[in-house]
Amino acid sequence: MVWHVLVMAAVLIGGTASAVAQECLHAQTETADDRIRREQAIQYARRLNAAQHSTLPGQQGQRYRVPDELRNLPPVPPGFQLQFNTDGRTYTFSLKDARDPCRFAVFSDQGGDVYTGSPQRPGATIIPLETR
Repeated sequence: MVWHVLVMAAVLIGGTASAVAQECLHAQTETADDRIRREQAIQYARRLNAAQHSTLPGQQGQRYRVPDELRNLPPVPPGFQLQFNTDGRTYTFSLKDARDPCRFAVFSDQGGDVYTGSPQRPGATIIPLETR
């Protein structure tokens, strides 16, 4: 009986993982609209970095600023959520796609490189067996 429970749990976990992978918005089956939103998020990240670096932090007390204080930034793409952090000398930000069940994101920092990806899923959960 215990063996059957373990086999069924493994099948359910594996089935759930493959079902989630099929629902990712920015995978091989990406629609044209989702591709446009993804490209807009990458472009936003590049423009945000460019706007930050045009102020040349460190000269005469200039510091990195929050996006609301910067000029010429496009709006955050539909469905993406911006999280921005700065201490004035450094900054980091992420644009996470709230519509994507796989949680696709674009992120960067004061170095200027733009990264894309999805979080790593945790491995299978071990379910303790009942002892009698």
